[in-house]
Amino acid sequence: MGTTKKFIVHKCFIVFCEKQIAILTSFTSISLRMSTIKTKKYHPADVLYGKCDNQPVIVETVQFHGVENTKSDALLKETGYLYTVSSLPELIRCCDLAAKHLREVGLVDSVTPLIDTAGGKRGKYVVDFIVKEPKSFTLGVKAGMTSRGETDYSLNAGKESFGGRGESVNAYYSYTFEGNKTFNISMTKPFLGWQKYANMGFSLYRSLGNLPWNLSNMREIGLVLQYNGQLWNRKLHHNMKLNTIWREFCPTEKAAFSVREHAGYTMKCSVYNSLAYDTRDRPLIATKGVLLKVAQEYAGLLGDAAFVKHQFDVQAATPLFMGMFLSASFQFAAINRSVANRSLHLLDRLYIGGPHDVRGFGWNTIGERADSSSCVGGATSAIGILHIYRPLFPPEMLFAHAFVSGGAVASTNSRQQLHDMSNHLRVSAGLGLTFLIKNFVRIELNYVIPLRCVPGDQCGPSFQMGAGLNFL
Repeated sequence: MGTTKKFIVHKCFIVFCEKQIAILTSFTSISLRMSTIKTKKYHPADVLYGKCDNQPVIVETVQFHGVENTKSDALLKETGYLYTVSSLPELIRCCDLAAKHLREVGLVDSVTPLIDTAGGKRGKYVVDFIVKEPKSFTLGVKAGMTSRGETDYSLNAGKESFGGRGESVNAYYSYTFEGNKTFNISMTKPFLGWQKYANMGFSLYRSLGNLPWNLSNMREIGLVLQYNGQLWNRKLHHNMKLNTIWREFCPTEKAAFSVREHAGYTMKCSVYNSLAYDTRDRPLIATKGVLLKVAQEYAGLLGDAAFVKHQFDVQAATPLFMGMFLSASFQFAAINRSVANRSLHLLDRLYIGGPHDVRGFGWNTIGERADSSSCVGGATSAIGILHIYRPLFPPEMLFAHAFVSGGAVASTNSRQQLHDMSNHLRVSAGLGLTFLIKNFVRIELNYVIPLRCVPGDQCGPSFQMGAGLNFL
């Protein structure tokens, strides 16, 4: 059974979704868990919003109902700004912003803010938050098939806000009937406070990867420490990672010698930093808005890998006529190896091609080749794509899709990267369908015709299907 906690908070801040806030009038009495609170007839906030702009307010008390495990200092940081509010419309907006932020940082699963007068005193108010805390523990077991065609079963476990301050921990373990094991243990901790959208966390994992473009497999054991934050009034998204990865590269017997000479263990320690400006209405298929992203990765402090990688991404979308919208994407990446006199490992090179970028070509097969079946990637790449989408039914999930895509890769030994890329540019065009599943995953089925290719490319007029999150 829960108890009601009452806090007098000092300073914090909050936003607003008017349909989730109620103004209370007329008294009755009910019991909420182990506490007795006053309940009244509820009215949506828009009954008063915009009609009482000059109504001064003083917030006397902020109360939470249904709290068991959440720490009082976390709630104080999240709602203290309410005491600085001076007008009723601002109080309505701030209460909703507080409720939204409480959910987003993981302190609660659901919350309803209620505003009431304080004992009939004119201009003085009490704010009540009716909350439902996260589940104590989640556990799941499933059987399936990996991308390598192996049957596996997996175990998932997690706990939200396990320390009462928004911390979350998740664990994943998978075992295939062929004996391969993978796992991922991750934890995140938000920085609490009024409208603070920042967190830090770590991830420890073991993964397996199939690299069909050079007839190889790989195994990784990695530790990643990361920070996520927002700058410039939440317009810039900042991400920083410290990666330590122990890798095993396993070419098959059919791989070319220039691929097999990279076989064995390597260690990569790198620092990754990115800044992104994103105004898109949704990340998977944007109908309007712009994304500008700059990222750098520096490797070489420890381990075998030594390079500096720069990547620049631009995406833009705008509505057209008849519900259609236009979208364009561009990506440029370059790796500088001058930081150390070491060759660039195949696992660190740039690869393009496939259903996620330059459609119509084999997955990651554009670029320098060791033989007819092994692609060895490059050190400079560029991709450009133009899309036109037409919503079908249901309009938020299914889209007709037409596109033109192009891209090129310069080898690691190239002295004139731009010249080499222009001479080896690949271009394709096609039509297809794009399907969104609750804005969680994107699936494409396209009929693609290569317009420009190089002898030896794995391409031809055909259907191509892709699924995932990162599409250009």
